[in-house]
Amino acid sequence: MNKYKFGTREWATVNLNILNGCKNDCKYCYSKHNACYRWKRIKPENWPHPTLNKNNLNKKPKKVDGRIMFPTQHDLFPEFMGETIDYLRKWLEVGNDILIVSKPRFECIKRICKDLNDFKEQIVFRFTIGSKNDDVLRFWEPNAPDYSERVKSLTFAYHMGWNTSVSSEPYLDESIRYLVYDLLPYIRDTMWIGKMNFIEQRVKTDTWSKSDLEYLERVKTSQTDEFIKDLYDEFFGEKGVSKEAQSHIKWKESCKKVLGLEDEPIG
Repeated sequence: MNKYKFGTREWATVNLNILNGCKNDCKYCYSKHNACYRWKRIKPENWPHPTLNKNNLNKKPKKVDGRIMFPTQHDLFPEFMGETIDYLRKWLEVGNDILIVSKPRFECIKRICKDLNDFKEQIVFRFTIGSKNDDVLRFWEPNAPDYSERVKSLTFAYHMGWNTSVSSEPYLDESIRYLVYDLLPYIRDTMWIGKMNFIEQRVKTDTWSKSDLEYLERVKTSQTDEFIKDLYDEFFGEKGVSKEAQSHIKWKESCKKVLGLEDEPIG
């Protein structure tokens, strides 16, 4: 049986963060689950009100082996962009390559492109977009940007010549196949497709209504083994996308297991 890298280890060797909590308040968030329920470091009601982690913010930068992923436990927000830019610049100045992962707010991405343009070759943007449907996005990621703003951020960075990438982990409904077709033209790096992991542990459904549970059912229906194999055939079968397009499509560990694919280098 293949032994796979998983989570952030598929993308980077080092993780950096400067905030405690995240305004997006995603219902499937592994960071919220760990901080609020597993380790009980933050009260759940305080999670959507992030504060600066001064210990991390003041950490002395050093050149690391491999690529850095920033952030992994929160998102980028306008009110913290001053600290974010200064922090990223320090770690870039010592020669690091950084993967910036975000459910992108256009204001934040535009500022990074302006203020860190001198480090363009050291940065890859990876924008998290799990559905084309704004109702679905609002349910699962209640305070994150809508689909049009995320695509606006992606296309802006692409046309400005930045290394662009997309994460559809987790993809949130059956629209994933159309999402891939929409976004591939604006990707220079990779597009990752992955399931919603550890649903029973991380997704708190105690107070959900019947209509809420329908969103969960859509996730489960669209990440069966049969659906994933059909999705793979859509892109890699006889009538799939071009070889160039295929080279951009990557599968997270949760899908690799289903498809029997080999593990890959960090990407």
